[in-house]
Amino acid sequence: MVIPIVNRIEAKTGVSRAALADSFLIALRRALAPYRGCGHGCRYCDGRAEKYFVAGDFERDIAVRMNLPGLVARDVAAGALSAEFGAIGLGSGVTDVYQPLEQTLGLTRQTLEALLPAGNPISVLTKGTLVLRDFDLLARFPKVLVMVTLTTLDPAVAAVIEPGAPAPAERLEVVRRARAAGFRAGIMAMPLCPGISDGEADFDALLDAAERAGAEFVWPGGLTLRPGRQKALFRHLVGEHWPALGGRYDHVFGENRASGMPRAAWSGALALRAARQAEARGMPAMPPFDIHRELLSRADSLFVLFCHMQELYPLRGVDTRPLRAATAAYGDWLRRERGALRRKRIAVLPGDPFPLSRLLDERLAALCAGGGFAEIVGNEKLARLARQLVLEGRRFDYPTLKVV
Repeated sequence: MVIPIVNRIEAKTGVSRAALADSFLIALRRALAPYRGCGHGCRYCDGRAEKYFVAGDFERDIAVRMNLPGLVARDVAAGALSAEFGAIGLGSGVTDVYQPLEQTLGLTRQTLEALLPAGNPISVLTKGTLVLRDFDLLARFPKVLVMVTLTTLDPAVAAVIEPGAPAPAERLEVVRRARAAGFRAGIMAMPLCPGISDGEADFDALLDAAERAGAEFVWPGGLTLRPGRQKALFRHLVGEHWPALGGRYDHVFGENRASGMPRAAWSGALALRAARQAEARGMPAMPPFDIHRELLSRADSLFVLFCHMQELYPLRGVDTRPLRAATAAYGDWLRRERGALRRKRIAVLPGDPFPLSRLLDERLAALCAGGGFAEIVGNEKLARLARQLVLEGRRFDYPTLKVV
């Protein structure tokens, strides 16, 4: 067991002030992570890359923002979070808010306690089972989404690539218990590592386990290796434990992109095959529309849907350039309208919760009813979809890509 060295750093902000919803965390705002660095010690973690400036030993020298709960409480007291409806995300791709150190310091729990008075939903991303400790607190929020990262079902493989994280079976239990508690929950199957956890049989078994646990989606994603210490560490691990895969990694990551992205041929083939495997079971490959419709305003949920469609439709061979242009245009409209409403500093009155989101949704509904939405996005097909979802209350099914 790695004993962490705690280094105190000061948070400058508590909760972010985003203009557009995050289609990955399914959140309008994000609470800053209390920790930088992570005791789970995942060898593939993007947070190890130089881009994120984590000094020292990533899994041992943990920087801690002890003042974060106080800043979040200040943001809530200021009232802005009560003016807009939208999930607040707890999680990060470069650290885990429920890493082992949380057991001692409890900063994530304190942050949740500070967020309660705002009355917004919560979205949690973790591979830590410590989230179970906070189910009593999460049950007091209006809606909750728990997303559990699961890279492999093989405990021996997990012990090598995620040495400080809970075993795969324990993470599946988090999903099962989250569903039993009435929360929305699913699995982030990422990163699937070439030759290690990306096989067809591997993903089929993961889908089986997800279904048994009650997961509402399984979101697959491939490995990225940024040039520098992240890539060097993982390539050393492959050479040590899977030496026969060395040539495959040299090829897949041979372009040495700054983003760490593998060759498009590998990532594209993985995405297509995984989506088809999920689709064959009726399992959404991303958090579906009926989840983000509960966690976000209608206006933000529509934006998240358009973002997800940009990933789902290419797997059917559909040219998404018109969709991308329309999404950008809608995003611009959403930024302008939200910005104008925020500048008015609309007061939250008794009996009128989240007035800014209500006004934004009313403007969207008026556009859909009057034909103005088509003029904004320049896409009549997408405008028809918006009318069905916003005015008729219908939903969009991810596995079939149809309105139902």
